[in-house]
Amino acid sequence: MAGARAFSHIRNMTNLTWWQAHRQAWAWLRGPLRMWFLPATGVAVALSALGWWGISWVASDVANRVVDALGVERGEGWIQSLTQGLVSLVLLVVKLKLTKHLVLVCMGPILAMASEAAEVRLTGRELPFSWRRAWKDAWRGLRSALLLAAFEWGVLLLCWLATLMSPVLAPVWVAMTWAFGVWVYGASMLDYVWEREALGGRDGLRKSLRAWKTALGVGLPFWAWMSMPVLAWTVGPVFGGLTGAISAVLMTRTPKPHLATT
Repeated sequence: MAGARAFSHIRNMTNLTWWQAHRQAWAWLRGPLRMWFLPATGVAVALSALGWWGISWVASDVANRVVDALGVERGEGWIQSLTQGLVSLVLLVVKLKLTKHLVLVCMGPILAMASEAAEVRLTGRELPFSWRRAWKDAWRGLRSALLLAAFEWGVLLLCWLATLMSPVLAPVWVAMTWAFGVWVYGASMLDYVWEREALGGRDGLRKSLRAWKTALGVGLPFWAWMSMPVLAWTVGPVFGGLTGAISAVLMTRTPKPHLATT
């Protein structure tokens, strides 16, 4: 809770703190928007299972190729087990680094629809469903996720190079990369809102940079969910993604005077 209070001053376009918006998002997910848990959970579980299966298959295949190249009988000796373990470890690290972007790409359409449902509830402005718009939103989400991934990895590379050049400032660069990672989570959720404003990917990115406090407020809970060991591959994308998508609406949209937000 100390960490939550440290960031509770972050406010946004609607004068809600990120903590207030997050609590409101949870209230809606326990009530009128709970239907979004089912599709989000299905995608998260499938993504997690596919990831573990992929790691196991690749590690086994590489180990088999290594023992074949060395002329060792498969299943005998320690070389195959060691190789499979090392490859699995490397792929696990890669999975940890890429999980965020895989979640944003694969769950993008569901999070976009949950964001839209939250805006309808908050503002009362109906947005008629169409498959064409759904496909457009999915494609936009993919492009935006790739754009944010390229942007983030570029910044991380620059911070890494800066650390090599000035090791004494390493704590500063580490803090900056952490804050930027939180901002990426928030910017990805805000992008669903910017899409409904007919902003392009680059224009949405620039708007998220200008609204950096809002992006940090939206992204901080999402980052926390995705930082929990093991849970980051299962419930993290569901709870973090859905609350992030709804919080982004609450922190950027003003409700109709006659509509309740509880």
